[in-house]
Amino acid sequence: MDCVCNRKLSRRTTLSLLSMLALSGCSMFSSSRYKYDPVNYNSSLGSRVLKTAMTQYGVKYAYGKSSPSDGFDCSGLIYWAYSRHGITVPRNTSGQSKAGKWTAARNTRQGDIVVFRVGKSLHTGLVADKGRFLHAPSSGGYVRMEYLNSAYWKGKIIGYRRIV
Repeated sequence: MDCVCNRKLSRRTTLSLLSMLALSGCSMFSSSRYKYDPVNYNSSLGSRVLKTAMTQYGVKYAYGKSSPSDGFDCSGLIYWAYSRHGITVPRNTSGQSKAGKWTAARNTRQGDIVVFRVGKSLHTGLVADKGRFLHAPSSGGYVRMEYLNSAYWKGKIIGYRRIV
């Protein structure tokens, strides 16, 4: 039996593959982890906290860490971003899930903390815009944006906390 990889490609197949490569440009060779639609910031303190956190976009996830040099876990990113603005929030997800005041989903603003229940654990992120949030997801991951209404996250939201 012939291995498919040893077969000669037809001219038509070769041209199709080359066309796809040309149309894709450099995007297939670059990391998609650094791509996101720009955030529409405003002048609020919460927006400035979010903008600070966004400077860490692409930084590796690191359990128990809260610095650009070591990486971040979810609560560490929030702790670090707020601390850059002189605001103290709890360092862990449990504390962040109770910090500030509860706010309804329809009233969220940039910089509000979104709290998720993932299995038996809590997870936190920062509300951005366009239904998105910024977070440090898990081991092997990196600080990134995701949609609150995605199939994975939508059913896991347990609340929003307003710090500022």
